[in-house]
Amino acid sequence: MAVIVLAAMAAVSCHKPEQEEITVAIKYTEVGGERGTQWVQVLTMSDSQQWTLSLTDEDGNPVTWATVDPPTGTGTQYSVTVTWDVNETSGPRTLVIHGVSAGYESNVSLVQNATSPSGGGGGVFPDKITPDKVYGWMELPATNDPNLYFISHESTTSKAYRNFSYYWDVNNMVALWVAYPLNKASIGSGSRTNYWDLDPKLPVSAQPLLTSGYKSTGSSGESDGGTQFYQRGHQCPSADRLAYADNIQTFYGTNITPQLGELNEAIWAGLEQYVRNKSYQFDTLYVVTGCVVKGSTKFAWDNSTPRKKVTVPVAYYKALLGFDRTRSRGITAQTQGYTGVGFYLEHREYPDQDYIKCAMTIDDLEKILGYDLFVNLPAEVGSTIADKVESSKDTYWWTGE
Repeated sequence: MAVIVLAAMAAVSCHKPEQEEITVAIKYTEVGGERGTQWVQVLTMSDSQQWTLSLTDEDGNPVTWATVDPPTGTGTQYSVTVTWDVNETSGPRTLVIHGVSAGYESNVSLVQNATSPSGGGGGVFPDKITPDKVYGWMELPATNDPNLYFISHESTTSKAYRNFSYYWDVNNMVALWVAYPLNKASIGSGSRTNYWDLDPKLPVSAQPLLTSGYKSTGSSGESDGGTQFYQRGHQCPSADRLAYADNIQTFYGTNITPQLGELNEAIWAGLEQYVRNKSYQFDTLYVVTGCVVKGSTKFAWDNSTPRKKVTVPVAYYKALLGFDRTRSRGITAQTQGYTGVGFYLEHREYPDQDYIKCAMTIDDLEKILGYDLFVNLPAEVGSTIADKVESSKDTYWWTGE
């Protein structure tokens, strides 16, 4: 019997599959005819492995219409980019990305369709930032800063809702605010996807790549002065958008900031749950989550090659505007159904985790921030009532009555 067991073990050992030394992968294997870029994953078995990438057509001939950057590297990389030109031919063409490392090879193909009147296609990133049209959505703050870009993402769960909008600061590589409507319908159902990805509405060069957490030092040797490691903190929480495609969008780097774990996993997580709980009590709860970068002297690094600098915020805030059509909560009977509150937290640990101590009126929060929140409220209820909503310290937010 022992001989039989040993023979079986030997047979298993002889037929054990070898692990590949390199894997090359891309998210979009078919794209439109326009010029575009997407990132390439190069996965290796060790951090010291050197690898080389090359591009050919399906017949193995070198191509002049696409480039890969960088073409060589060491260890696993998530920030390699492949860029292709406009396809002016009459039909689709194939690009093969070849990866070689330690005598092993991995190939992946990308098909670029011919240019069509509609253009575009999956995985195509724009060459420049084109702001979206600003609508009169109730959750929006002011959008009159010429140095910032308004971008919005549609919801996949309901055409009645947008997923979220944000105000992009290219210089600091963060959204100064992310705004969205919140209720049971917009939250949807599902689970956390953890698909950390680039935002297809921005050029690759204008956004951070966050396939892993932020670093305090980068390849150039610059540092924020310490050994701090920053978490990837959502502005629109993953748990506020559970439908699969909507949840994926919350993992775009444009919805993320470098945040201390002592804040992110503690008082900030408690405040996020508080907001979700309150949303079930309103027809719609309009939410603005923002960060403050003015006065910051710290920065973190993303995962690009070379790395991009991302400003570490000095504070975070949430502004809430609830609409109750029954007018039965707080001051809503006097304000055509609306009531609001703000929360302002410094970027630090809060031992008592009492976010209610950080609450204030919308007016007081606006004075700290230096810009207007809920700019479309006066058009809905008139300036007098809007002033009352934003200046009132409605005890409903503390007592629930």
